[in-house]
Amino acid sequence: MLGAFGLTKPQEKVYLELVGGRPGTAGELAERLALGAAEVEDALAGLARFGLVRLDAGRAGAVPPDLAIDSLLTQRVRELEEARTGLWEWLRRQRAADPVDQGVQMVVGVPAIIQTFDQFLRGAQDEVLGFECPPYAADLNDNPTELELLERGVGFRVVYDRRALERPGASDHIGRFVAAGEQARVAVNVPGKLAVADRRIALLSFPGRTESTEPWALMVRGETWVEVLVALFTEVWDRATPLRLAPPGSVLDDVDRWAVPTPTDRRILSLLMTGLPDKAVASQLGISLRTVQRRLRQLMDVTGSATRMQLGWYAARNDWL
Repeated sequence: MLGAFGLTKPQEKVYLELVGGRPGTAGELAERLALGAAEVEDALAGLARFGLVRLDAGRAGAVPPDLAIDSLLTQRVRELEEARTGLWEWLRRQRAADPVDQGVQMVVGVPAIIQTFDQFLRGAQDEVLGFECPPYAADLNDNPTELELLERGVGFRVVYDRRALERPGASDHIGRFVAAGEQARVAVNVPGKLAVADRRIALLSFPGRTESTEPWALMVRGETWVEVLVALFTEVWDRATPLRLAPPGSVLDDVDRWAVPTPTDRRILSLLMTGLPDKAVASQLGISLRTVQRRLRQLMDVTGSATRMQLGWYAARNDWL
């Protein structure tokens, strides 16, 4: 979960151990976490730079999450806004220049964009990175090309805007791709529609400026420009929340069971971590609002959590998400 703030796995393990336990030296923490001493020392150095731990005479102690996380989040948001501003300034300059000379091709209209996107995907050999966000020109529909590529071994990493999960049927729709191997995450205010194939070519899509104008897209080639877009994707991906969804047609397990965590528990917690309200979570999972709230209450009781925030920390500490 803390990977969304830019922490590595060792840094997350060390910080959660310090938050839930007692201070310790690098050697003591290495023994408690079954990690190498050098790995723990590197993690502590990184956590100190983030302001998440204090080091005193060789012993590390955690800065309380309610103080440290807000500061870290503010820093990450500021970095993202700077990256977004730089990208849009670059796009403004590209549109003012000759697109042919700059390795940029403009595509106008929904049919042309759909055809270009399909051709773009079919040219991918290793990995596709993507942003998905409103507004949408059409209803939800399957993307057979992505499913074919996933079966062929092409990796997909997609960040969905949280608003995308509020569309009817979004959970089942995204669940098809997740079940096929797509790595999906959710973030707030994804900066735009983007796809990058093999880190060598990118497609950016934009809505029409008015209801009477058509949507348009830019096909961007060139290592320098694509590197900027990959950096933007990486920034958003790192702060996004991993998404666990059932494939369409899956039968949800008995949500009244006390054994935890059930697959339904993980789906409920995953959707809640994206910021969706209880009612929207219930709608996406096809269960009642009372069932969602009752299951969360039971999870809190079983884990000894007094608040949902504590339940979230427990879920992260025990690798539920």
